[in-house]
Amino acid sequence: MDSGFQWVPFYEAFADRLLEFKDKPGELFNVIKKLGSDQPLMKYLHFDREDWWGPRQYRIDPFSVMGVINRGTTVANRTLLAKILGDEFGVKIPEPTQFVGIPVLDNRRSFFVGDDEIWNLFAHALKSADTNTFSNEFKDAFDKAVAVKGNGLTYVTMGLFWIRPNVFLALDTNSRKYISEHYSVDLPSTHCTGSEYAEFLGALKNELDKEIPSLSFPEMSYKAWIERGGPSPVPRPPVEVPNTPGIDDKDKKLITAKNTILYGPPGTGKTYSAIQYAVAIVEEKSIAEVKREDYEEVFSRFLEYKDNGIIAFTTFHQSFSYEEFIEGIRPVVSPEEKADASNEIEYEIHDGIFKAFCDNAGKPVGGKADADLGIGKNPTVWKVSLERTGENSTREECMKKGHIRIGFDEYGENISDATEFGERGGSNVLNAFYN
Repeated sequence: MDSGFQWVPFYEAFADRLLEFKDKPGELFNVIKKLGSDQPLMKYLHFDREDWWGPRQYRIDPFSVMGVINRGTTVANRTLLAKILGDEFGVKIPEPTQFVGIPVLDNRRSFFVGDDEIWNLFAHALKSADTNTFSNEFKDAFDKAVAVKGNGLTYVTMGLFWIRPNVFLALDTNSRKYISEHYSVDLPSTHCTGSEYAEFLGALKNELDKEIPSLSFPEMSYKAWIERGGPSPVPRPPVEVPNTPGIDDKDKKLITAKNTILYGPPGTGKTYSAIQYAVAIVEEKSIAEVKREDYEEVFSRFLEYKDNGIIAFTTFHQSFSYEEFIEGIRPVVSPEEKADASNEIEYEIHDGIFKAFCDNAGKPVGGKADADLGIGKNPTVWKVSLERTGENSTREECMKKGHIRIGFDEYGENISDATEFGERGGSNVLNAFYN
């Protein structure tokens, strides 16, 4: 697994150490309280609030403890908190420095509710993960934990994901959206039972295992965050985009991550799958949708896109160089008429496959030889400002009537042969524009 998922073994080991406090939650409370008194990043726990902790009988649940390193803050802060907790509880695995794929708590609500219900679920979840069986005790504990007011399905499944991320999956908004768009699995409702959650996990795991390479739950969770529009697993509030002319729904698709690495030993289908992924990107479809199509039809479209220069395919080998991929100089054989004149070797700069592909992608759409756009191959493009940006009365009139005034604004509406133009107005500007 990628180094970005180094948090997985640390979280699992941390959960194992917390299990030792199942029958002594008051002792765990005192440990966390002591750490919180020395660490400003834990002040949100407000251990000085009797009205908070008195009703809880001065006890703290394991999910709330795990939540200390799973709030919306910087990676540096989370690494520091992970080290503090790891050292205190004797976790032998080094603290993670990346936290990709982890959904985090809302900083305004960083607690779980129902100490007994959470502890019971925590213990049965770890046992179910270790035995690879979702017991009836786990399902019952799941139902009771979700039912406690203030928890809910998203938070409870998030806590389960933290303690055994390869077994449980957080049903947050992003994961739900990603699964619905990429897999033919029925998503559980927001009021699902433990039995329905366990059944869903089994069905999703079977779907993931069909892919080459198959994804783990942490990897899928990270892909869900990536597809949402950013590399950070910390959710950001939605950005409102003004209704600007020229910006449509297609622009939003540009944020979809397309950097995909398929890995595995020889013969596992990397090339086979790469063709499907390439076609899915070009046609703006989900990979699941393309995989449901007949492969021969997909391959035929792949070849067509490749012939048209939309897809480039190359095989990297051990001697593949920068010059072949980006650009480099190559020796050129002198023409016969120059052969006697000089014995020197000539060199020319040649684009590599990647640079050539990028340069081709940067050309205007429809720039092929047979495309008739009514303009030359390398036209001179002029920008004419019609008042301010956006809609205005001048722009509306010009677009509706198909005319613009270039260099005549300062002379009013009526222009005659007697009108005197300065150096920067009238026909002088028009001639410059035309020529």
